[in-house]
Amino acid sequence: MRCWLLLVLLASPIVSPVAAHAGDANDDPNAVWNQPANWQAQVSLSTSGVINGVINRKPQLGFDVSGRKSDLYFGAHAQTADSNVGTDYEDRLFVGYTQKLDPVALRWQLTYKTYPGTPSQYTDQALDYQVTASKNLLGLNTSLGVEYTNADYTTVRKSYGLNFSLGRSLLKKMYGWLSISHKHNTGSVDYTNTNIGVAYQLTDKIGVSTSINDWHAYASWAEDHPTFSIAINRKL
Repeated sequence: MRCWLLLVLLASPIVSPVAAHAGDANDDPNAVWNQPANWQAQVSLSTSGVINGVINRKPQLGFDVSGRKSDLYFGAHAQTADSNVGTDYEDRLFVGYTQKLDPVALRWQLTYKTYPGTPSQYTDQALDYQVTASKNLLGLNTSLGVEYTNADYTTVRKSYGLNFSLGRSLLKKMYGWLSISHKHNTGSVDYTNTNIGVAYQLTDKIGVSTSINDWHAYASWAEDHPTFSIAINRKL
């Protein structure tokens, strides 16, 4: 699989220790870029999940690796999938840039998606463009973003999205969130995905979370089926 090969290449620097940033970046404009990237990775297992915004009610195994170098970030995500068209995985490669503007921070991100196992009559890859503004308001981590996808999952239809999220620390090691994502698909059905959940960090490397996810399609045939999910993840 193409994306898995790229993912391995991205993950390879993890075997090397991450050097701490040293010196004053103001002394040398290139000092930050001369430092190694900060890498992290984790593996996760959940009772259910979401594939490209649509609820997938089968257990999912996922792997994430990401890196950051100054305001530039990059990484990959891979997870198993069980869709009605035969998709085996959802794989993503992404790169983004964080722009700090008073009073908000902007995040510009480009994501390449591919769906191995999808039958040849369907589209198995897409590019997703996102711009997200974030700010801490009254202790709430708030974000609002827009996105454009050149080929919605398994089709060549373009889609436009609006994403909103709130999150905050509830206890020392507990974090809660609410996210709402609406997608308009040209020539197809629009839908809204709502997710609310909490996460708890058991140890430095192991965390657990639970969430409720609801996918609502704006069509007469669609029925809401909220899904309860439990997940565990381990940092590598």
